[in-house]
Amino acid sequence: MATPTLTNPSLTAAICSLEHQAWAALCSSGADLVPLLSSNPVMIFPGNLIFTSVSSPTIGEMLQGSEFKPWKSYTLSHDEVVPLGKDSALVYYRVEATRVDETFRAICSSVWVLEGPMNSATGGWKMASHQQTLI
Repeated sequence: MATPTLTNPSLTAAICSLEHQAWAALCSSGADLVPLLSSNPVMIFPGNLIFTSVSSPTIGEMLQGSEFKPWKSYTLSHDEVVPLGKDSALVYYRVEATRVDETFRAICSSVWVLEGPMNSATGGWKMASHQQTLI
């Protein structure tokens, strides 16, 4: 497999699609995002919040806990994908997401990595890192 370049349209399409899948999952439940996460993910949110597989609470506990509030809708714009090697890529973009009582605007970035065989039930592209900066 050739190393992706900055103009790799298939990688860009795949990673942007995955990021949309992640936000769509967050519009139904936090638990729906869990299968898209890598084995050792890191999420950094506004308000000094950092979640990992070993934080307290863990990412899984946060996403599946009773305090998780799904988004009602989201819009991503200005998304760009930067290959980081043959098995990883970074996507960055602006997001506007809404809940009944909240509109959220941020610049976000996520790193996606290939874990395991693409054709296995648990393999393929997984989100290893996600970060949000309020705008």
